[in-house]
Amino acid sequence: MPFVNLSWDVKTTKEKKRELMNFITDTIADLTSTDKNRIYVFIRDYDEENVGSPSCPVVQIDWVDLPARTPEVKAEITRRVQEKIAQYPNVNAERILVLFSDVPQHNAKIGL
Repeated sequence: MPFVNLSWDVKTTKEKKRELMNFITDTIADLTSTDKNRIYVFIRDYDEENVGSPSCPVVQIDWVDLPARTPEVKAEITRRVQEKIAQYPNVNAERILVLFSDVPQHNAKIGL
C-alpha cells in the first residue's frame, strides 16, 4: 500500500500531473509487483512564496515494509522518479528529494 506525496511549486497542467501520477504508480508497480489499485499518489501544489526552497520537489513514499522493497528497489524508484520530475520546467534536478518511510506490517491495513 504505497502512499506517495509529491510536494512542489511547479506549475503544470492537470494532464501532465496525471501523467506523472501514472508514471510513479507504474514504476512502483513494476519494481515491487504491487497491485496498481493499492498505490496512492497525491500531488500537493504550493505557491512559490510558500516554499523555502523553490523548484525543489519532495517525494515522500510511505509503504509497508515488505521483502520486495529492498534498498536496490528504492534506489531504482528514486532514480526513475527523479529523472521524470527533472523533465518539468524550472525544476532544480540536483535538489529533488525522495524519502521512503517503511511502516511495519502490523501498523497498516486497507479496507474493513
